[in-house]
Amino acid sequence: MKAKYFFSSLFLIVLIIGCNKKAIEEPTPTPTPPQKAEVNRVSQFAYDGLAVYYKWADEMKDKKPTTSDTDPKEYFKTLLSQPDTNHGWSWITDDIDGLLDGFAGKSLSFGYELKFIYVKEQKKIYAVVRYVFEDTPASEANLKSTDLIGEINGKEISVNSKGYIDAASINALFGNNTTKFTIYKGENGTIVKDREETVTPREISTNPVVKDMIYNVNGKKIGYLLYTGFIADYNNKLYEAFAKFKAANVTDLILDLRYNRGGAINSAIYLASMIAPRVEVQNKSTFVRLKYNNFLTKNGWGGAAGLGEYNRETESNPIDVNLDLNKVYYIGTSNSYSASELTPHCLRPFMNVVHIGNKTGGKYTASRTITPYRPFRDEKGRPTVNVVYDENKLPQEYKKELKNWAMQPIVAIYTDKDSKDFSKDDGLIPESENTLEEDLYALKTPWDTKDVFVGQALYLITGDEQYKPKKTSARGQQYKEIHRMMTPMEKIYSESVILDNIDLPIEELQNELKNRGK
Repeated sequence: MKAKYFFSSLFLIVLIIGCNKKAIEEPTPTPTPPQKAEVNRVSQFAYDGLAVYYKWADEMKDKKPTTSDTDPKEYFKTLLSQPDTNHGWSWITDDIDGLLDGFAGKSLSFGYELKFIYVKEQKKIYAVVRYVFEDTPASEANLKSTDLIGEINGKEISVNSKGYIDAASINALFGNNTTKFTIYKGENGTIVKDREETVTPREISTNPVVKDMIYNVNGKKIGYLLYTGFIADYNNKLYEAFAKFKAANVTDLILDLRYNRGGAINSAIYLASMIAPRVEVQNKSTFVRLKYNNFLTKNGWGGAAGLGEYNRETESNPIDVNLDLNKVYYIGTSNSYSASELTPHCLRPFMNVVHIGNKTGGKYTASRTITPYRPFRDEKGRPTVNVVYDENKLPQEYKKELKNWAMQPIVAIYTDKDSKDFSKDDGLIPESENTLEEDLYALKTPWDTKDVFVGQALYLITGDEQYKPKKTSARGQQYKEIHRMMTPMEKIYSESVILDNIDLPIEELQNELKNRGK
């Protein structure tokens, strides 16, 4: 919508000179007509984008922006459906470049995952290193799993009024500045100071295949995979891990997604295609169904995605390393979201999925990155986002205002092949005998056979009692987990499954906006 401005001015000089030589009187100016008020362009983008792509677009007909909607982020919130508002799924950002870097696994980071515990007898909080990515500032500082961080820049970790780790501690542990860590370790049943490390974060690419290994137990070869993010650029690393499992004739698989907050749907399909029964992958059996709004459904969005689908230009065929399993042992916890829930949920119609851990995060939605006009193409020239406006028809001043903005709205709800979701339970829930919590006093590396979740999986697979987890120790009851708010990128991944690009002709989009009375 291009605003027209009409400007007029009238200059009238009236000199009244009396015969008695009175002073010249000041003229009374004619008022300039007020300029026509204009709707904030980013707010208009928010409306236009949601009106076309949003799952609940039909609820937006009476929510067009007005000149008073000057804060795009606040206006965006008013457009959201009640289920979306309750969960905080959709969002808008003025940092599109940072968003896309995060999706590609790039971020300014130390390169570790932390868990926070409160030791009652010391009245002190420690950050426990759960795992460390390779070739990162954390690994170069020799930080390793089970290390305890007791102070950051000489100060103890503290909590806010709501009981979460406070912002100052989070900014130091996950921020952009050089930080001094005071490291502790467990020794003879107590916690003692070990050393100090000064670490500087940098932009890193985090390979989410943190650990793949094989347990040889009682004649069984059991594969283990710790996978921390569904990032499409690292599907080749998944393939390499399963190639090892295939070559070793692995008979069972422990899929550890306890720290996986989700990501791309194509990575979920790729992973499932290496696990599911081979015949289902060969037949391209429906794996996941997606339900969009009426407009997108009419334009070819929706339907189903099948096992065995992959990017033939950049990826190897997953059938070549398929393990042809009829059962998988899935470790999922309250830190497992979106694609980490989609994968086991959509595998269940094909095989026995044994869930070990606790209730998952409960995200059964799918989102897509929407920008005003920038297509952000990949190395093959394909757009990686969907746009709202024709770049060639936008005035330069509009482009300048809209350039850095993007939104990540919910565009679909996913189900398994039988159209079942888990919205009623708001998460995946394991059977009671497999519902477990970690012994915070005896935390192990995630892949240690004495880890509570891995031990339970090995016990179920082999029947060997030595792996069966013991009840939390009396000492462990003196430890309490303290939760933290998610970092921005963690929140992005956890809110919904990230969809691949599906083409929507700009002409169809513009026609839909006209039909809505833009």
